[in-house]
Amino acid sequence: MPCRNDFIAKLSALTLRCGLLLCAWPAGMAHANTPALPEAWEPIAAAVKLWGEKNHPGETALGLAEINDRVQPAACDAELQVDAPFRQSTNLRVRCPSPGWQLFVLTTHQGKASAAEVVSADKPIPVGQWVVPQVHLTRGTRLTADMLKVVPAEAGVPGNNTLDALEQAVGAELVRDIAAGKPLRRHDVRAAVLIKRGAMVKLSVGKSNGFQISVRVLAEESARMGEQVKLKNPESGRIITGKVIGLNEAIGL
Repeated sequence: MPCRNDFIAKLSALTLRCGLLLCAWPAGMAHANTPALPEAWEPIAAAVKLWGEKNHPGETALGLAEINDRVQPAACDAELQVDAPFRQSTNLRVRCPSPGWQLFVLTTHQGKASAAEVVSADKPIPVGQWVVPQVHLTRGTRLTADMLKVVPAEAGVPGNNTLDALEQAVGAELVRDIAAGKPLRRHDVRAAVLIKRGAMVKLSVGKSNGFQISVRVLAEESARMGEQVKLKNPESGRIITGKVIGLNEAIGL
């Protein structure tokens, strides 16, 4: 029965093709749901990872927590410079000397644990240390070294996201009240307000490696590191927009 055999052969081929498509579909969907890092951000991600390896060798790999798709960094002709102006590895500044630009990025520790974090079963897990306030501190307090101390962490108490060095906390601002002796965590602090409304601000206009002028202006609003702030020229009354780069310091946009 050639007709019947031909029909069975075609049906088998069709079933095989459908099976292959169904097998491939989940993988394709998984790939489609995985956001790809924009090409312009790849050098920044690499620079952040390298900074993390140098400054936090005992922690997991440092990567970008999120990016702003609307920001397209220009290609950098020199080596990218990374630092932590807020003394937190979760909020870094990336600068390009040529052409001159800078941006702030949120980061997170991700990936596999480094060799320093792998502890064999026959060895005790290291306890580590915590940064704690010496006295009760209230929300909005700008942290200084004399307010804090480093103490051994308590065994058996979860230490996720705890700060373990004074440099990670000094200069930051508390987002909630913290009792004396309680370990500080990354979500307990944020970048402090560096320009307050009504304060006199040094505004620099021009290129740092070329012609640049500085004027004293009045802050029309409060702002944190990296944020834009409205400034007023007290002589002309003109409103100028600047970006916060330090305590009562801004650059013109």
